[in-house]
Amino acid sequence: MLKKNLLAPSIIGFVLIYGVLYIWQPGGVRVLDVVTDVLTLLCALLAAILALRASRMFESGTAARQAWLLFGIGMVTMTIAELVWAYYHIVLDQTLPFPSPADILWALSYVPILISLVLQYRALGVQATRRRKVSVAALYLSVLIVALVVSVWSASSGPGQIAATDLLLNAFYLAGDMSIAFVATLSLMFLWKGLVSRPWQYLMTSVLLFVIADVTFSYSSANDLYATGTNVLSGIVDVFYLTAYVLAAAGGYRQLTLRLPE
Repeated sequence: MLKKNLLAPSIIGFVLIYGVLYIWQPGGVRVLDVVTDVLTLLCALLAAILALRASRMFESGTAARQAWLLFGIGMVTMTIAELVWAYYHIVLDQTLPFPSPADILWALSYVPILISLVLQYRALGVQATRRRKVSVAALYLSVLIVALVVSVWSASSGPGQIAATDLLLNAFYLAGDMSIAFVATLSLMFLWKGLVSRPWQYLMTSVLLFVIADVTFSYSSANDLYATGTNVLSGIVDVFYLTAYVLAAAGGYRQLTLRLPE
């Protein structure tokens, strides 16, 4: 079993090794694409398993059990989405259409994850002032507005007509991202204190990385810039997604190995 004080260095080391491989690209872009998809899928699966196992540490009906269970369900949904993505990329060697079954699954995962974060926010008794809530809400509302404007502008300036369903799905993604980021940010302002909250430090940070990766992917895809191993934006997307899953798995592991002093 990995020692708790080695968890953070292990995560950093893993991400650094992947970053070196991403830049070096031994075997070419195709090999990097396969490695990225496989690692992301495995880390997502590990995060789902550990979150579901962590939920069993608590009595039935408690807020903590529900929070971990819902987070695990969200991770399971995202794992299936990653499996669909990997199937298209590795087996079919094709780019996914938009919207695809993976997009629907990613969109559905927002619901249990957001509810999970809200439940844990309440369970931990986060004491955020009204001023702080308004400031954080204003920040993410501004980001949402800018992202929506950029998304619509990118779609309208491209060739052909953009389906309304595509724009609505993009808007749903962005609204979900900002809602999750809002709860995660308020929680992280409080979670740096206390042993019980340490697993959720990993999860909240993981969620924020997902949001950054989502917004970057949305922009780069709309402008035909996303392709693994070809540019900085793609690197941000791939590295942040993988790191987010690793941190989510670390949160579950930290909960399973948490021992409170008597």
